[in-house]
Formats: sequence, structure tokens, C-alpha cells
Amino acid sequence: MSEHLKKQKENESGGADHLPYPMVGKSKASDSIVKQIPKLSKDNKDLTIVGESGVGKGTIAKNIYALNRSDAEEKPMQSINLSIADDNEVEEMLFGYERQGPGSAVVTKKGFIELGVGGTILLEEIEEASFRNQMKILAFLEERTSRRIGAYRSEAIDIRVIITAKDDLDILFEQHKLYEDLYRKIREYETVRVPPLRERPEDIPLLVKYFSSQLSTELGLGELIIDINAIDILIRQPWKENIRELKAVVDKSVMFSSGGRFMLPPELVDEKTEVVKMLTNIETGQEFVLERSLDIIEKGIIERSLRRFGFNQSRAAGFLGLTEQTLRYKLKRLGIQSSRIRARI
Repeated sequence: MSEHLKKQKENESGGADHLPYPMVGKSKASDSIVKQIPKLSKDNKDLTIVGESGVGKGTIAKNIYALNRSDAEEKPMQSINLSIADDNEVEEMLFGYERQGPGSAVVTKKGFIELGVGGTILLEEIEEASFRNQMKILAFLEERTSRRIGAYRSEAIDIRVIITAKDDLDILFEQHKLYEDLYRKIREYETVRVPPLRERPEDIPLLVKYFSSQLSTELGLGELIIDINAIDILIRQPWKENIRELKAVVDKSVMFSSGGRFMLPPELVDEKTEVVKMLTNIETGQEFVLERSLDIIEKGIIERSLRRFGFNQSRAAGFLGLTEQTLRYKLKRLGIQSSRIRARI
């Protein structure tokens, strides 16, 4: 591969081609995290990854783990999301159990900590664990021993621990979501901070292209045309669930695609906003795709008209000064399902 092509490929992927699990982005924050991963992997120290839900903390942890293992070494990785199980389930999942079975048989089950010996355990959303389980996790972190529920003997455990949290540890402690001694323990760990997607908008175009290409390939659709108007709308969204939410919207957009064009779902498109944006772009000299903007505006007007007349196409056509045949053509061209339009809130 020529140096020029190699550089272009790195720019499109955010320079993260060497990572086992894709991390797409070109922002300074993304680039910094990608560069940290090899070092964090070699250090083999316990660490904390902090960031909002959906920013990709799990992917970062998996990359750190994967770069630290080789085919010749057995280094398992176990993970548990502490927000999805109740108090007793969390304890069993972490530490396992020994209990009396039928007759005199003893039923044993290894916990994730024991199963991950020699490798890594990922404890996701530490603040979601009860204080009771946070105390047990603290005891494990300090003593590096694990005892199954119902057992009499503890076993020494050699394992790397990666912890994730949705917010800064100081804030979580102030909100009484972290047990004080656990907070002080994990606060000593090296911390990777992952900013929310809204603070790194330059990553969004690459992520949209990546997710769109992924699903289009799976569905056999070929490469879709993604115009800058769609990207502009996506960049302006708040993305409360970050990359996870963006992927869901992109996947939905691919399903809405028509004629080889990437089509945003109706709830993200408002014809009044599109008119303002189009006029603003003209005034400021910014590029936009006129045909795409006009389609958005026309689609919004037709949908509103159909709702006004109870989806009666004849009345809506008359209101818009169209023949029914022309209206049906526009419904098909713009991808409007007249009987299933959802009213915008």
C-alpha cells in the first residue's frame, strides 16, 4: 500500500486500524485514547474507564485486554454489568457458590472472578452495585482472594481488574453512589476519560459512514450516498446515549434508504428546520444539496397534509393542488407510507 493510501485509510478510520475492536473517530479525544491503549495494555495494571452510557467504554476495555494476550497464552476475559442483576445475583455471578444438592452431593459454580484467573475481569457501571456488594468488591481488590458463597476456604486470585463508571468518581462519591473506601481505592487507579459524543462532533461523520457501510454490506445494499445535509442534522443531535444511540439511528436510516440514498428516519427531519438551515447555508456560503433539502421540505408538507385530512389522499391532493395520481407518485418517490405515518410530537 502506498504511503498516500495508507495515510488516507488512517484518516478515514481515525488511525485505529491496529486495534482488534474497531474504534472510529478523528477527534483529539479519540486519537488520544487510541494512543493510550497499547501502553495501558502492556502495563497490566488495574484501571478505571469513565464516561457516559454508550460512549464505548466496553470496546476500550476489550482492546486493552486483547492487545495483552497472545494465542500461546490462556488469558480469559470475563465481564459483568452491575446494573442488570439484583443484589444476590451479582454476588453469585462474581464469586460463585457451593451449596448442598440432592442427597449428599455438593453443587458448585465458579464465579466470573474465578473464571477469569490469569486474565481480566471487567466490572461495568460500578456505581450501580449496592454498597453491600461494593464492600465485597473492595475486599477482593485489597486481598486478591475469592471465596464462593457457602464455601469455607478462600482462593488466591491473579487477575487484572478494569472498572467502568458513568461519571467522574468524585461526583459519584458526592452523590453517595460509591462506598467511601471503594472510592478511595479505585481513585488511585489510572483513569481513562471518554468524552460524550456531543463534545467530539468531528467523529460523527466517520461513525455514520462506518455503521452505514456495515449494515449495508450485511443487507447486500451496496454503498449508500450520504449527503452533507443528513450529516449536518446528525451532528446537531444531543446523543444522550452517545455512540449506541447514533448506531441505532444510522441502522434505522439504512432501512429507510431508497434509490441508493441514505435516508434519515422521519422523526429527525422537520421541513421548517430544513428551510431555515437551507437559507442560512445560502447566506453563509455553506454547501448543501438542494434536491435533498427540497425532498425533505416536500415530504414534510405532504405528511402534514395527509394527517390533516385523516390520510384521505383525495382530499390531501386537492388541498395541495395535485391530482391523486401525482400525489401517489410523490408518496412512492419520497418513501411516504400514507397509512402508517406517525404524528410528530
